[in-house]
Amino acid sequence: MSGIAGTLMVVDAMGVLLRGPAGSGKSDTALSLIGRGQQLVADDAVILRQHDHVLFGRAPAAGQGWLYLRGPGLLNVRQCFGAESVAEEASIDLVVDLTDRAQTDQAAGSWETTRIMNTACPRLALAPQRPIADLITAAVAVLAQTIAAKRPVACA
Repeated sequence: MSGIAGTLMVVDAMGVLLRGPAGSGKSDTALSLIGRGQQLVADDAVILRQHDHVLFGRAPAAGQGWLYLRGPGLLNVRQCFGAESVAEEASIDLVVDLTDRAQTDQAAGSWETTRIMNTACPRLALAPQRPIADLITAAVAVLAQTIAAKRPVACA
C-alpha cells in the first residue's frame, strides 16, 4: 500500500482523484459534488492499493468521512449529508489535476494519461476558476460513454 495527497470522490459510480496544490479547491470541489449527491472517499490523503491492474483508494482510518474546508474547518460529511454521502473505497478511474496552466482547446478534449503506482489513468487538467464540479460530471459521462463504446480515451 502507498499514499498520495489528494481528494477521492465517487462521481456517478466512477472514482475521481482530485490533485493540486494546497488551496487549489480540491475540498471545495468535493463539497460541491457531495451537495449534488456524489460520495466522498478521502480528503487530503488517499491510501492506495492495486489489485489486478486496477488502482483503488480509501481514506486513512482517522480521516474517513471528514472534509477539511478553509474557513469552516472540519466537516463530518456523514453527519451533515447522511451515510450515503461517504464511500469506504473506490477505484480510481479518472485523475483531475487542478492547475492554472494554460489548456489547449481541442475538439477531442484535453485528455492525457498519468501513471500512479505503474497504473495508467485518464487525466484532465482543469483551471480552478472554472465550474469544476460541472466539468468533472461531464468528464465522467464522456469517460463512461468511451468505456461503453470500448474505444480508448483520447490521450494527448
